[in-house]
Amino acid sequence: MNLILAILGIGFLIFIHELGHFLAAKFVGVRVHTFAVDFQPTIFGWRARLFAFTYGETEYVIGLVPLGGYVKMAGEDPGEERTDSEDEFHRKPIPSRLLILVAGAAMNLISGLALFALAFTMGVKQMAPVVGGTDPGGPAWHAGIRTGDKITSVNGEPWSDYSNIATAIALAGGSKPVKLGLERSEGADGSETRSLEVAVQPEWNTADGRYRIGIYPSISNTISSVVEGSPSQLAGLQEGDQIQSIRLNVPEDGLVLKIPSDLPADLLVRSLSRIRQSTATGVLDIETIRAGSPFNASIPLEPPPVDSAARTSLGILARARTIVDSREPASTVFKSGDELISLQVSGENLVNVEVFDLYTIEKAAQLRDVNLACRFLDGSSKVVPAKDLRRWILEDIIVGDSQRWVTNVSEDAKTIGITKGCQILSIENHFNGLEEYLDDVLPTGTQVKWITATAPRALRSTRLQKDMKLGLVTRSQPIIGRTLAGSPARLAEIPSGSVVLGINEITVEDWTQIQSAIPAAEGEVTISISDEFSENMSDISVTPLPLMTSLGLQMSALQFREELPFGQALSAGIDQSWIWGGRIFLTLRALFAGDVHGKNLNGPVGIIDLGRKVSSVGFGNLLFLLALISINLGIFNLLPFPILDGGHILFLTIEGIRGKPVPDQIQNYVHLVAFLMLISMALFVTYNDILRLG
Repeated sequence: MNLILAILGIGFLIFIHELGHFLAAKFVGVRVHTFAVDFQPTIFGWRARLFAFTYGETEYVIGLVPLGGYVKMAGEDPGEERTDSEDEFHRKPIPSRLLILVAGAAMNLISGLALFALAFTMGVKQMAPVVGGTDPGGPAWHAGIRTGDKITSVNGEPWSDYSNIATAIALAGGSKPVKLGLERSEGADGSETRSLEVAVQPEWNTADGRYRIGIYPSISNTISSVVEGSPSQLAGLQEGDQIQSIRLNVPEDGLVLKIPSDLPADLLVRSLSRIRQSTATGVLDIETIRAGSPFNASIPLEPPPVDSAARTSLGILARARTIVDSREPASTVFKSGDELISLQVSGENLVNVEVFDLYTIEKAAQLRDVNLACRFLDGSSKVVPAKDLRRWILEDIIVGDSQRWVTNVSEDAKTIGITKGCQILSIENHFNGLEEYLDDVLPTGTQVKWITATAPRALRSTRLQKDMKLGLVTRSQPIIGRTLAGSPARLAEIPSGSVVLGINEITVEDWTQIQSAIPAAEGEVTISISDEFSENMSDISVTPLPLMTSLGLQMSALQFREELPFGQALSAGIDQSWIWGGRIFLTLRALFAGDVHGKNLNGPVGIIDLGRKVSSVGFGNLLFLLALISINLGIFNLLPFPILDGGHILFLTIEGIRGKPVPDQIQNYVHLVAFLMLISMALFVTYNDILRLG
């Protein structure tokens, strides 16, 4: 049904466009042969029509091939045989022909405004302009944007929904920083709001084909779907349940980890994923509200059957205790290059840190709001409230992974102090995916941070004084940070801190080799390990098992409903028409400037699929989308490109200047070239539409 609504809606816009041409032609006295909605190709002599009838001098047709239409006027085509009758298109004065050509686009612009107003009257669901999180090390992360920040403007232009904000940032390009207006909740209960403005430099994202700043939208605590047969579905969770709190109980480690309900939904749900990856056994209790009443679900975290499709694993995590970077407010405690080795509550047992995550923090804090003494490898220590550590870890305010140890360097790298054994922390603020930068020619001014190889190890940072190729070859140390409770590695008593030397007599030098070797192994494997500080080696036999199955939950985006009285809805419609009309020219400029890749364009297939999805959200949202398409259709048709109405207007303008029409032969040639270009573009966008659907 949603698909049918989308097709009918887009067909209506095409009908409105052609109706404009038809009415204008009748108004100025041009004879119309055919008024067709949808196409009617001839197949083996049969014309694919739904129905057709003739009234007066005009045949009215509804074709069987949707998303098209045309008005065929007497004397319109240059190659057509003309009688020079006064009711033929070419015989009419330029203003009359101009009116006919403009009328289609004008009808689309008027209908777009009306559809916007009607959509706001009925109510439109929009994504809240709230930041759900930032990519660690990305532009927004370094600018200090935080989870829960509400974006109110982009370069001074106010926006109220997230999708518009993302588009505005992409269209701004990367030549200079974008200025974002923010509202941030502060105070113990979040009741205080502070307005601020931050400047963020967008970065080109190759995968998306556009500029981004590394933010993603906020989600709610409401479950949008539950996968059939998943652990969540078996535990009784349903669509519409609202998650309130999460509690993990791992008896094997004597650990209870609870995520309280006072966290923003984004952090609450993010913790759900991270908790799932921190153990192979235990019970996950999820407290929800269902239709106003409490509902609690208990999900046993046990390995799935051996024949499961889940990847096999030993249940080991890499050591991750070096602080790559941090930002306010954590930067007063944790500095880039710090190596955290233990946590301790005053007077209680010391907890060694091999993996700095929620699991390790809770082993020390035990659900209490206590102060934790953080001891670092250099002998220093600082005291931090456990509740702050939890929040900083969840919000990625502290980044503590992706270390790279150097095994080979170029001569240029040696001149700035990078040698074998150094630990690379970041290259121009990039923590993850450093492989992209290790062998590139880095431009002057690029910042590189590393930890020296020789004792005492120290943080070094420099900005390159010239273009330089560092030629770095790096590896991630194969040191086991933690074995998961209930995992094969725990059952085999593989100790944390062990260095993996080999698997099945194949030498291991990098953690990624472990990640690729284990799932490929069949049956029992022999893992060779040694103590980090000695050369004593031992072989342990262990059988990998499938461990990590998805919980099978999807969460709803954080949305709001904008419903306005008619007067305000009409005003909002005018505003939206103006804004989106201007955006078309910004998009064209961005495409030609390379600020947006052409793969982001939607063709007919993509538009119909988008319409289908939007229809499922609500009829008001479908009307909003149709208004956008109508505005785009109107303005696009006025562009001075042959075949389009704007191209015909261009020829009329030339005719007015020359005092005679452009020769038919030239018009035919130009139209042919333009037609081939449009067909090529249509194939390109349709190909991308199909890729997105796949």
